[in-house]
Amino acid sequence: MNESKPSATIAGAGKISGGTYERISISGAGKVEGDVTAEEIRISGAGRIDGRVEAKEVETSGSIVVTKDLVADELKVSGSGRVDGHAKVKELKCSGSFHAGRLSCDYVKVSGRLRVDGDVESEIFKASGGFEIGGLLSADRVEIDLGGRCQAREIGGGKISVTRGGWKDKGLLLDGIVRLFVGAGSAELRASQIEGDEIVLEETIADVVRGKTIEIGPGCQIGRVEYTESLTVHPSARVGDQAKV
Repeated sequence: MNESKPSATIAGAGKISGGTYERISISGAGKVEGDVTAEEIRISGAGRIDGRVEAKEVETSGSIVVTKDLVADELKVSGSGRVDGHAKVKELKCSGSFHAGRLSCDYVKVSGRLRVDGDVESEIFKASGGFEIGGLLSADRVEIDLGGRCQAREIGGGKISVTRGGWKDKGLLLDGIVRLFVGAGSAELRASQIEGDEIVLEETIADVVRGKTIEIGPGCQIGRVEYTESLTVHPSARVGDQAKV
């Protein structure tokens, strides 16, 4: 006979011990002491888990801190989240702010702010907000719709697309308003190296870009481009060395 798992709710200030739960809900200020396994973890207040987390679904509209690794099928962050260790999730949707030591995903969608100290590995990486990645961003498909300052040490993938953002076709007035809020010239991508099969770049500053087919669009400043099949460069872009290899 299957034993039912307990659920835990913290509505004010409190703490619970680690263990196995059906559901953990924190709407006040709650602390979990030790490793925890759960079907669902939902935070609308301030939650802290001193240990490792394994769950099917984690959702926070408040703030959550995990001091070790987090493993989940789905992670939704509309408030703020921090994982001091390695976040391993199948699907990450971040409309708030999220900070991890390392990040491994099948699918990432960032419309808020993402910060990762080390590497990011994903099959699909989509960003319309801002991000800061201290290591390598590696994905089969990288789609960056610039909505703020984006930075990675290196980017590698199959298809890599970087465009100025959703306001680019809305006219100069809206473009100016957006730039007023994000900071003049701050809606850009910076990376030391970008390498992929098909690469399309706008508003990108990079030392080296390598690929099969490469399009360097407006606002780009590239130190060196190496390509094996084709290269097109926008008249306003600044490119140093160009080499077919």
